[in-house]
Amino acid sequence: MKHTWSLLNPFSQHQEPAKPARVVNPRASRSTPVCSACQSDDIIAHATVQWSNESQEWELASTFGQPAHCNHCNGICDITWLPLN
Repeated sequence: MKHTWSLLNPFSQHQEPAKPARVVNPRASRSTPVCSACQSDDIIAHATVQWSNESQEWELASTFGQPAHCNHCNGICDITWLPLN
C-alpha cells in the first residue's frame, strides 16, 4: 500500500493537516525563504523528518509550530519567499 501525503511548510504560521499530494509541475518557478527583516537565507526551522522507502529520501513529517529563527539577525523572524533565477 502506498500513501502519498503533502508536506507541511515549516515557515507557515497557519498549518493545515496533511492532505493527499497533488501533482506539481516540475517546470514551475523555484523560490527560497528569506528573513523578512534582513533578507538572509540563513534561517532555521525545527521539524521532524521521516525516511521514505519509496522515494529513498528524508521527507518532512511535521513541524513544531515554532517560528523560524534567523541566524543573521539572531532572533525570531517572519519569512518572505523570493524567486530563484
